[in-house]
Amino acid sequence: MFLTVVTDTTNVSVPTYQLHDLITGVTFTCDRCPPGYHKHADCTATDKTQCVPCKPRHFTQYWNYLSKCLYCNNFCGENEFVKQECSPLNNRVCECIEGYYHHHDFCTRHTKCPSGQGVELKGTAHRDTVCVKCSSGSYSAGSSGHEPCMYHTDCAALGLQTVVEGTVWHDNICASCEDLKARGVLDYFKEILPDFLAQQRIKPKKAHRFIRRLLMKCCGERLPEHTGGFDSSNILQNHFREWVKEASKKKLKELPEILRKFRLYNAADKLERKMMKAEDGANQSCSL
Repeated sequence: MFLTVVTDTTNVSVPTYQLHDLITGVTFTCDRCPPGYHKHADCTATDKTQCVPCKPRHFTQYWNYLSKCLYCNNFCGENEFVKQECSPLNNRVCECIEGYYHHHDFCTRHTKCPSGQGVELKGTAHRDTVCVKCSSGSYSAGSSGHEPCMYHTDCAALGLQTVVEGTVWHDNICASCEDLKARGVLDYFKEILPDFLAQQRIKPKKAHRFIRRLLMKCCGERLPEHTGGFDSSNILQNHFREWVKEASKKKLKELPEILRKFRLYNAADKLERKMMKAEDGANQSCSL
């Protein structure tokens, strides 16, 4: 089937191309073929351009004078799906699945904002997640690709005391004076201690040695020697959390000194100040 391009030139401007006849030396202005077609024969002095439809799995997206249509050569790869199938008018269109975006011709998983940072812009199929550091008075407690920074809980508005002041990585910890007297201030630190240690800039080897000795001393649990393949955050989350859960108030109070024994002085000082501030605040507010 041939298509001869015929248009009402008062309404539509058909793109053209120049054809120079080497024998006669005449230059013709020929109409291009519309999308979905390709050129079968050039125009002549008496005939317009002849166009034919693209065959299956081939396309032309624009007005053209190609001798054949283009092959639909876009095949969806890993973590992609077919957003638009091949047609005479377009190549196959692929898009990254949920949670991934196009980066250097591959679908890459969206970044998860770490604790202390919230999501400013959620990732799309064409853009990674944009993270922003939480401002004063707000926090983000865990790694997320969806959650923005949240405001600290207003303990006073709930009729409660602020036991531990919030940071960019944890919320305010609230309690009534009755609960504080029953549990003691340090017991509330169990809620944040694993994340506190994970926030400190401790080298993986040091973190592993600290957790290994701590578990050996208290629980008889033996961790393998550090080989360079351990992730300190995983160690802290999976092992230190268990120690904290079972730790007595006496052990919690001794934790800053234990950290110092392993030369983790900065973490020890920060934790000690945080504990002292919480205890002083509770004594003033609740007369403990």
